[in-house]
Amino acid sequence: MLCEETRSVFSMYLDDVATLPTRAAVDQHLDTCPVCRAQLSELRLIRQGLRTLFRPSAPQDLAASICEALTIESEARRLQPRLSFSVRLSQWLQPKLMPYTVGWIASVILFACMFTALRPHFVALHEATAQINSFYLVVPGPNIYDPVQDYATSRAPFAAQSPSLNPSGALAALTHSYSRRPASEPDQEADDMVVVADVFSNGSASLAGVVHPPRDRQMLTDFEAALRRDAAFVPAAFDRRPDTMRVVFTVQKVDVRDHSF
Repeated sequence: MLCEETRSVFSMYLDDVATLPTRAAVDQHLDTCPVCRAQLSELRLIRQGLRTLFRPSAPQDLAASICEALTIESEARRLQPRLSFSVRLSQWLQPKLMPYTVGWIASVILFACMFTALRPHFVALHEATAQINSFYLVVPGPNIYDPVQDYATSRAPFAAQSPSLNPSGALAALTHSYSRRPASEPDQEADDMVVVADVFSNGSASLAGVVHPPRDRQMLTDFEAALRRDAAFVPAAFDRRPDTMRVVFTVQKVDVRDHSF
């Protein structure tokens, strides 16, 4: 037997209730294992020490005192008046219903306080919404896409190959500024450039390449900034053109010195 198996049957071995094969196996193991022999000796000493302990005895009047207490309790229950159904029901509900009732009332009071505190904000928000709705209903704004659609319709024969420039975009404003310099600015020399741009379905565009760079590098920088600012062309649906197309864009800065015409 192993040490663990031997120690597990020490209690039956000491009480002399183990079977003969078990006792023989334990004796065989104890002959070769000093550790288990020492532990068995400790258990025997503990057992002998427990036998020498004082055994307490119950008081002589213990049974009489228990019987007397039971008699008094029984007589008290018999003499106690019978409670009505409503009293018994309230006693049964009080420990169960009161905590939930207090919590429910506290929740209602808290919600009422929060609603009262936030009511002015709700009223202001409702009035602001009503004013916004009335503004849009009474003073409807014009459709900003109507002029663009009309402009795109006028270019229908050419729109499939040449997308329509957005007349209100930053690129259109840049090209117009080259021929509308204020009189206070000094005269600038004429310049031009040829670039390739990719035009997308929403009208935005990006610079794809430079065929002919301008002499003034600021001209190309302004052109790229205008493309990034907003949609340079009208949407593809207005022109009935492909969603993405590549176009060659020519920009000329004209030096007009005579403003008498």
